[in-house]
Amino acid sequence: MKMLKILDAKETLIVSDALNQLILHKLVMSPHSITRLSKEMNVPALKLWRRIQRLMKAKLVEVTGVEKTGNLEIKLYRATALRYDVSQKFFGPEINNADIKAAFEIYATIQNDMNEVLKTFDADIPTESDPTDFAIYALMQAFVQTFDKATTKQRMHEIKDKLSNFYNTKLSYQGSN
Repeated sequence: MKMLKILDAKETLIVSDALNQLILHKLVMSPHSITRLSKEMNVPALKLWRRIQRLMKAKLVEVTGVEKTGNLEIKLYRATALRYDVSQKFFGPEINNADIKAAFEIYATIQNDMNEVLKTFDADIPTESDPTDFAIYALMQAFVQTFDKATTKQRMHEIKDKLSNFYNTKLSYQGSN
């Protein structure tokens, strides 16, 4: 299971559905069979099976095991990531001011650096750990490791300078009216 999956446009549409969000939430916490999901969510099994198939096709859910009960094989499903996020390229703002645009690009670079550190936690979650707790632990570790780097500190100063330029330019422009 990965710590973070950046969603493309199609995956974003699938995850935006409320029932799919509930399914993913359950499957992040622990593997479930369709029958167990149906009982816990009070949703017909066939409806859940169709949703699971769509989520599997989008690689948001995977089969994690099979339980045998007599002659039956019951598949267990889990989410492929602990967190899902939307790519900035789909919802990124259109920025007009050069200083704000430069600051935002630096900010996006820092976010990408942090996501790269987060990927180092993509191994299986320790069995003795709660998935949500582990995700928060990994996120905070990625934050600390990213912001502890000299390059990130330099980028933060660059952002601060760009924001100051914008603010000072905006104030002097308003003052001349």
